[in-house]
Amino acid sequence: MMWMTHEGSRTSPASGQGLATERSRWRAAAMAAGMLVAALLALTLAGCEASYPRDTLAPVSDEGDVSAWFFWLYMILDTVIFAVVCALFVYALVRFRKKDGDDGSLPPQVYGNHKLELIWTVIPTIIVLVLAVVTVGGIFRLSTPPKIEQKVVEIDVTGKQWWWEFDYKHEAITAANEMHVEIGTPVILNLTSTDVIHAFWVPRMGGKRDATPGRTYPLYFTPRELGTFDGQCAELCGASHALMGLRIVVHAKEGEDSYDAWVAGQRAPAREAETDVEKAGKQIFLTRGCVACHSVKGVAELAPQARGAISGPNLTHVGSRSTILALTRENTVDNIAAWVQNPAAVKQGSRMPNFGVNADDARAVATWLHSLK
Repeated sequence: MMWMTHEGSRTSPASGQGLATERSRWRAAAMAAGMLVAALLALTLAGCEASYPRDTLAPVSDEGDVSAWFFWLYMILDTVIFAVVCALFVYALVRFRKKDGDDGSLPPQVYGNHKLELIWTVIPTIIVLVLAVVTVGGIFRLSTPPKIEQKVVEIDVTGKQWWWEFDYKHEAITAANEMHVEIGTPVILNLTSTDVIHAFWVPRMGGKRDATPGRTYPLYFTPRELGTFDGQCAELCGASHALMGLRIVVHAKEGEDSYDAWVAGQRAPAREAETDVEKAGKQIFLTRGCVACHSVKGVAELAPQARGAISGPNLTHVGSRSTILALTRENTVDNIAAWVQNPAAVKQGSRMPNFGVNADDARAVATWLHSLK
């Protein structure tokens, strides 16, 4: 039987079957081409070079090496598995595609083939077991504290909405948001929180760890490069979670920029106000309620029992910090003044109240605070 279409045009069942076969070939080719393009695009993006301050794959500590090593282990293994699966998929599309002359019956099935079922059960099981053993070893490596006979920098880290408080246990220093450590010296962090769950994470130094109210979790790392390394709270903690950054500054062992020199500077009382504007700003700070939440050594000490969830950062040497508001703004007089005059406009959900100071008073306070080097 034949079907007449336009004059001189005939289509038979055989030719229709050939057309379907040709379409299936094009579909298979299109799928293979799509997979190839996706793989090439992924490789292209992975090869892009740029400077990322929070690059997990450029570690600067021994513990960061462990995290990066596990990333590459899983990435390489997953890539190999993905390539094998794609190759088998493309092979199946080409090898078992419908051909001219096929009677439409199914190809031979492998259901019940114990040999094949054993292979694709045993191999993944072995891979998972090996990865489990290796991963547990890495976890123990990261959880091992430094030897107690070594010099260490031990810091009690408290996450607050939305900034970080650093209490140096052996140096008797309290700082905020910018942590200072020494190259080659192990660092012990004791992480907790006063309000909600936060997470301390400086990618180039190592893994992240939660800071949970009522509990204390340790985190260890040993920096091996000088420089400044940024981090971020990695647990959604409220309106300004994205504005809760932190910074680690690694100092040399000796010299003017050494860790010991920084400690000595931080232990000193606040610098005396010198200019009339600085003196006016200091007076406003002392009389408008700022001392209820902030300490300034030698000027206004906040009682230790008052330092809780509502307390603000220690401001004794706030002018020496490169940023304010947990890395949100550069440390300038203008930015400090904007913060003092209207905190909520600068950082959403801020717990710092608006004291209603005018622009001139806010700038005076900012000038004094910025002078506290």
